[in-house]
Amino acid sequence: MICTLSGLWCSDVLHAVFNVCAIFSLSSVSTIHRLAVGGLSRASCRYKSTQQPAKSVTDEQVQKLLTRMTGLDLDKVFKTRREPLSQPVYKLVDEHQLKKAQMETVERARELLQMPPVLPQRKEKGELIQGDAKLAGLEDTNVVFTDISQTESNSSRRIVVREKNGNLREATWNERDRMCQIYFPALGRQLTLPAMLQGSDLARLLKEQRHEEVLERANIQCEPDSVDYIRVHHAVYDDIASRGLYDLLRSTRHFGGLLWYLMTRQLLKGIVEDMLERNLIEDAIDLVGLFKLCYPDYEFSKGSTKAGKKCVQEFCEHHGWSDLATLASAKINAREPCSAQAQ
Repeated sequence: MICTLSGLWCSDVLHAVFNVCAIFSLSSVSTIHRLAVGGLSRASCRYKSTQQPAKSVTDEQVQKLLTRMTGLDLDKVFKTRREPLSQPVYKLVDEHQLKKAQMETVERARELLQMPPVLPQRKEKGELIQGDAKLAGLEDTNVVFTDISQTESNSSRRIVVREKNGNLREATWNERDRMCQIYFPALGRQLTLPAMLQGSDLARLLKEQRHEEVLERANIQCEPDSVDYIRVHHAVYDDIASRGLYDLLRSTRHFGGLLWYLMTRQLLKGIVEDMLERNLIEDAIDLVGLFKLCYPDYEFSKGSTKAGKKCVQEFCEHHGWSDLATLASAKINAREPCSAQAQ
C-alpha cells in the first residue's frame, strides 16, 4: 500500500530518513529489453569503421552538408498526419502576399527538418554511496528518494535508492527516467518503454516500412543519450541500409542522422548508389565532400585530384566499386550535354 503524507510518498513503515523532498516505493525495476539486430548486409569499405571522424555532427560545415542532402520536399514535410480535424481557412491574397506566404512555408519546413541530437551513450549510474547492515530486511521493496525541487533539472536532481539489503546507492538511469516521468511528466512519454520500440513489434513495424514513425516515437519516449534511443535509431538505420530504403527518410528530420550513422561507420556504397540512381548528383558530391571533411587523413582525401561531379566517380573507383563508377560516369555524361545545350 502506498499513501501520501505531508506531500511525501512513503511505504507502510518508513525506517529511513533522507533529506530530500519525496519518497516513492517501487516493488521492482523493470528491465529494458534490447533488440539484437544481426545478420544485416553491409556495404564493403577499405577503411576501418573504428576511425573517429575529424569533425563532430554539430560542426557548422557538417550540418550544412547534411541539411543540403536531406532535401526539401514540401509535400513530404507537410504530408497528411493523424491530427484533430480543424476548419480550413481561405484567404484572398495578392502576388506579394502569396510569395510571402510561400517563403514562410519554406521556413516552417526548414524548422521541421531540424535533425534530432546525436549524442554518445550516457554512462550507467548506480554507484554505492553507503552500506548499512542494520537496515537490511526492514523493507521488502527498494525505497527511492527523489528531490522534486522545481529549481533542479531532471538531469541534475538527486535520486538515490535504499535497497532491501540496507545499501544506499545512486539511482540507475532507468530508475531516474521513471521517477522524473512520475513527478514531471513529459508530454506523450510513458513510464515503461512502448512495445513498438522493442522485440517483435519493432521488427514488424520495420517490415511494414514505418521507420519514420518508430523514430518519432523513440524521440518522444527516450532521452537522446539513453541506451534505448540509440539502440532503436541504430536498428532503424541498419534496416534501411540493408534494404536500400533510403528514400523513406529523405526530406524528414531523421535523414541527417541516417547519413551521419552511415558516414561514421563508412557504410556508404548503398547510399551512393541510391543517389546516383535517383539522379541526385549534387547530393553525391556533398556526400564525398562530407567524407573528405570527416576523414582528411585518409588516402582518398589526400590524393583526390578531381572536383565537382568527377569526384563522385573517383570516389567509387578508389573504393573498388566499379559498377558504381560506371554508373556515375554514365549519369555525369548524360547531364553534361544538357548543361552545355542550356548554356
